Amino acid sequence: MALTIFFSRCLHSNSLNNDPRGEQYAGAGACVSCHQHVSSSHVHSNHYKTSSVIDNSCLKKLIASFKDRFYFADSSYIRIEENEYSLFQVYFVNGIEDISGRFDIAFGSAEKAQTYGSWKENKLYQLPLTYFTSMNTWANSPGFTARHAYFGRVIESRCFECHSSYVDKEFVQSGTLAVSENLDKNSIIYGIDCERCHGPALQHVKFQQENPSIKTGKYIVSIKSLSRRQQLDVCAVCHSGNDQETQKSLFSFTPGDTLSHFYFPDFGSVIGEPDVHGKQLQLLESSTCFKMTDMTCTSCHNSHGSEENNTAAFISKCMDCHQHSVHAAGVIKENEQKKRDFNLVSMNCIDCHMPLQTSKTIQSNNGAGFKNIPYLIRTHKIAIYK
Repeated sequence: MALTIFFSRCLHSNSLNNDPRGEQYAGAGACVSCHQHVSSSHVHSNHYKTSSVIDNSCLKKLIASFKDRFYFADSSYIRIEENEYSLFQVYFVNGIEDISGRFDIAFGSAEKAQTYGSWKENKLYQLPLTYFTSMNTWANSPGFTARHAYFGRVIESRCFECHSSYVDKEFVQSGTLAVSENLDKNSIIYGIDCERCHGPALQHVKFQQENPSIKTGKYIVSIKSLSRRQQLDVCAVCHSGNDQETQKSLFSFTPGDTLSHFYFPDFGSVIGEPDVHGKQLQLLESSTCFKMTDMTCTSCHNSHGSEENNTAAFISKCMDCHQHSVHAAGVIKENEQKKRDFNLVSMNCIDCHMPLQTSKTIQSNNGAGFKNIPYLIRTHKIAIYK
């Protein structure tokens, strides 16, 4: 309940025509009066929770699983400590405090994992420890060394392009050639909000307020009005990977744009299967289901609400197309029999045809033990797996 209230406050905090993205934007708070049901559902979605200011009460629930100290190979360690106002990751070398970072921003909904950023003036740094939900444990942040704690990884605006709706930046030259970013922390719009997917809404809001009898939405993008490619591009902004170099900020992408125009041409050959992290679109496009139908991401996903632990809803989406499948009917019959005899739910379409796979790009370890921790993500390549 506390988490819901926290995010709801964020949703209602933006006022009309006072949006850091510019004068064309209304802010998510302007959508609530006409779209209250969708807004109330959206605050529970992973899209909305993909970044947030730290809420200490929610964070403390995760910290309850922390086992006092996280050791590195050189016997240095991190403790999570609290003062009157904030929580910190504190690094100790030879038992003496060396450096610390405050929990300022959370990235990720915590359905699978959540990592954290700490402000130092106008730069944001990733903290060394990440929370992994599936294991209910804290571990070294992905890609960090196991030898000692590292507080120097900068979180740049490119990260915010998939984990927020906006952040303003300023390029700063330090030295002869080095250029870095200063982020405006007051400009951040946390999570993925309405206008990130439906485009600037100020003109739409003003028109509908002045013409309440007109129920058809004007001056706003309905996803269903877009072509299949355009619909896919809206999702692909964040779900087709971050390994291509951008020509311009993805914050300037609006629905109906062609996403490929935002990247420099990539002439390199792709070796192997796309990774399950961030490459959902490429995996989906390689699926027979995708090639044989006109399906898009929203054929299966409800982008406005929580889908956590809702396997039955996804199975029903499969059955929309496979209701006459002898195989599917046999699986359903077997499940019903097992549930009746043993009170068990056995096989389902998702686990068999979209199994969890280990990411090749997100690699973590348990510190002193050097044990690699697999990061499992459901593949979006719908196929027959052995």
